[in-house]
Amino acid sequence: MDKMFKLLQENSEVATFLIATSFTAIGFVLKTLIDTFLENRKYKKEVKKQFWTEKLAAAKKTSEFYYEHLELIGLMIHQIDIQLEQGFSGALHESIQSTINKLSERNINPKSFEHHHIHMFYDVDTELFNNLNTESFVLIQQMENIEFLESDTPAEIDKKLDEVKRLLADLKTKHKKKKNTYKAYLKKIREDIKDFAK
Repeated sequence: MDKMFKLLQENSEVATFLIATSFTAIGFVLKTLIDTFLENRKYKKEVKKQFWTEKLAAAKKTSEFYYEHLELIGLMIHQIDIQLEQGFSGALHESIQSTINKLSERNINPKSFEHHHIHMFYDVDTELFNNLNTESFVLIQQMENIEFLESDTPAEIDKKLDEVKRLLADLKTKHKKKKNTYKAYLKKIREDIKDFAK
């Protein structure tokens, strides 16, 4: 070791070269480690950003899909309420039939299936929504089949009105259950977003 130290003292160029090479090697190794660490963090951030972008887009599409659906049924319920107040006559009003047609078209041929992406991130019970929709459509069809005729006696009219009101009350109950379920999922998504934003 002493010989080597003596040799380095006598040949300062070699000593300078070895010191410079050692520091360069140490610097290179440290830079590589730091770059690798920063690249991994950057990659994780990009993956997390992509994940949340997809998650928010799916939540948005799902929210739009169910909200539009709920509002169409809510509008129809409101229209039936108004029609009952004004004196129910004939078959269901054309605007109600138009709403039924829109709902049917929306369910059979949705503009976008992107709302189904929500299932990648959340366990949405679509079976519950489908059952409530089916039950709602059955009630709507039953209401549609009730027709007030000019030949109806006052007792028959009252009986038919009572049946429409009963069906409407059932429809409102199903609609409220759907709305509450929708709000519960929306609340869960909002809490998730709030936790992420912290």
